Amino acid sequence: MDLQTLHVEHTILLAVYTLLTVVNARMHRGIRGIPWFSVYNALLFVGALLVATRGHIPNSLSIVGGNLFVIAGYIALFISLAGFFGAKSRQIYVQVGLAAIAVVAMVQYGWIHPDTNRRLLAYSMVLCLQQAHIAIFTARKERRETHASASMVVMLCGLALSNLWRIVMVLMQGVPQDYLKVRGGLVWMVVINTGLQCGAIVSYVWMTASLLRGNLAVQASTDPLTGLLNRRAMDRAAELALTNGGTGQPASAIAIDLNDFKQINDTFGHICGDATLVAVARCLELGLRHSDSIGRMGGDEFIALLPLTSIQVAREISRSLDREIRMIVVPFGNVPVRVSASFGCAQAQGPNASWSELVSDCDKSLYEAKNERRRRRAAALEAEVDAVKIRA
Repeated sequence: MDLQTLHVEHTILLAVYTLLTVVNARMHRGIRGIPWFSVYNALLFVGALLVATRGHIPNSLSIVGGNLFVIAGYIALFISLAGFFGAKSRQIYVQVGLAAIAVVAMVQYGWIHPDTNRRLLAYSMVLCLQQAHIAIFTARKERRETHASASMVVMLCGLALSNLWRIVMVLMQGVPQDYLKVRGGLVWMVVINTGLQCGAIVSYVWMTASLLRGNLAVQASTDPLTGLLNRRAMDRAAELALTNGGTGQPASAIAIDLNDFKQINDTFGHICGDATLVAVARCLELGLRHSDSIGRMGGDEFIALLPLTSIQVAREISRSLDREIRMIVVPFGNVPVRVSASFGCAQAQGPNASWSELVSDCDKSLYEAKNERRRRRAAALEAEVDAVKIRA
């Protein structure tokens, strides 16, 4: 098959790819960077179209325009991936610098002094460096969709190697002045590039699907206000922790309930109440160990699961958390809002203890702590009344 026919087929496939990426972008509008992936495919399509119509349009437009559209496409791909990973695109200067070199080379060897060999060498070198740079950038970004990102890296490395191959072929055997008349390995370059670009699209769609799946998993397991684990996620964490891997070591839990939280809502409003819950959640996260789990059970109630921990250690941790929570100040206008909490600790009883039993024991301990707090408050109020009577 001749090279021009392959370029026509390549252009048709790129048109289909572009349509698919536009549909994918509309389906996943909330994902950063995804519109730029459609721009990447559109630029590659326009570049391939200009090359495929060579002989029907001026050669300078076909050669210079076609090549530069492809170069610009990889700048769009870099911007897309930088946005997708939430990274600062400071390395864009590498892509822009390579594009500037390509502009000079294409104008010089594709328009002013046409030289197919030098043009192909410059074009292939710039593309190879662009693709390698994007592959390295992608490989260094670690997210939940690691395997999907790895497939994108493989596709980009394949594209970079194919351009390196073209450099070697041009240096070894040269090419005719009319590039569309080449034969042999350079013809297969078009076929390979078509397949690798298809693979890059599949990889990107896989990356978006993996990201969405991860986001859904997070939403299903976390409390939307505080970002802590929800009740269902705590149940799953407890199933693992209470087995203890056959070690027979205890597991403990701490129930936390904010004191007079309703008064905060009634006095300052629910916005202040929500800010207080978020501040307490961050305090609890920082005050617990990496092996511990913390969840919001509802309202102003939290529970912490402490694997391989005795109740004595759990009580020490609860005292530390109590001190930290009392230091929280939630600014609301000009009023500093403070909060305190009551704690109830319990230890799993035996290897067959269930999470529901442990939570129930924590609630009993918490109830006792709250009753003790009420008794102390009542005693303090009574002492104040007696003092007033004496002064009177």
